[in-house]
Amino acid sequence: MNDKITILFVSASRADVLVMKTLFAQMDAAGDFVCVPAATAEVFYSAIYVERSYQVIVIDQQQTWSDWQTIASTCQAQRPHVLQVLLTDSCGTVPDLLDGGIAATYPRNSAGLVALSRLVSGIHGLRQSFDMEVHQDEATPDAEEAASEDRERLVYAVSHDLQDPLQLARRYADILTEDFEQELGDSGSKVLDHLQFNLTRTQEMLDELLDFSRLQRATPQREPVDLNDLLDEVIALYRVTLDDIGANVTKQHELPVLNVDRRQFQRVFQNLIGNAIKFRGEHPLQITVRAQRVRDEWRIGIKDNGIGIAEDDSKRIFDMFERAVDSDELPGNGMGLAICKRIIHNHRGKIWVRSSLGSGSVFIFSVPQADEVVEVVGD
Repeated sequence: MNDKITILFVSASRADVLVMKTLFAQMDAAGDFVCVPAATAEVFYSAIYVERSYQVIVIDQQQTWSDWQTIASTCQAQRPHVLQVLLTDSCGTVPDLLDGGIAATYPRNSAGLVALSRLVSGIHGLRQSFDMEVHQDEATPDAEEAASEDRERLVYAVSHDLQDPLQLARRYADILTEDFEQELGDSGSKVLDHLQFNLTRTQEMLDELLDFSRLQRATPQREPVDLNDLLDEVIALYRVTLDDIGANVTKQHELPVLNVDRRQFQRVFQNLIGNAIKFRGEHPLQITVRAQRVRDEWRIGIKDNGIGIAEDDSKRIFDMFERAVDSDELPGNGMGLAICKRIIHNHRGKIWVRSSLGSGSVFIFSVPQADEVVEVVGD
């Protein structure tokens, strides 16, 4: 986890950013903070939509290219968990902050900036304390790892051993349909159709579970893979469906060449784009694929304008057989994102989602890469 606090400073004056950096330096904390200035609308919107984490967003009430309420609402919609601070006119009244997403206000003067720097410094201290606790939790005894391996072996054994009895049950259902359909009548046929549907669904779930357990035990077969070509292959797989629903897939950036398992990463793209198609909203589907280098890793984002995901579901949906609350009537077994998580984990990366109901989703996954095996096509 990055220990630094990243501040998005929405101000028409770069002097405020310089003052903040000076104050941090006086507290011997200059290296603990990154200030990103946004002095124009273009810079602001570019900063707010990029896959970069901010812990604090400071909005200057005096900036001239937009009213502070619009800026605060945009930040609240795109970065709902980020602390927003408003610098107010020192001689004016404090504005009504209800429903604005603003958590704190400070006067736009030297005293206000000093108080703001102390607030941010306090947040940094809390993060450091939290990081220590997390690292302690991660340093659990080997018994926990052994228990995890036992669970993986159990999943594999159960998913493998259930194949034969399930196949036998499906065969008996087929025999009943072929030989006794007349005797069963309409009501009996409906029951049998329901039985066959659930047996087929169980088979699909079992196949996914077996595939997931194999991924747990598999070592990625790494090779240089051009993600642009991989994305084109996945789009070709969905081409008929994309054309039928009037969907559009675009790349905001050229994607890198990464040292990964080609087949596994094709599945990641396939699952994420397939989910965007499955959970689309009323408007024509727009899928945007992004790429960003952050220190020693690449982050790939797949953004859509679909139905979105409730905040409470944002972590749960990456577990086995878990789905968003409102998606029970849509097809799927709830294993796609769990498989994506396992593949990314096998490559020592992470996957997460930013979303809210009705506002679409952006799924982001990171892939650590050494400089010597990374290149960006077209650069």
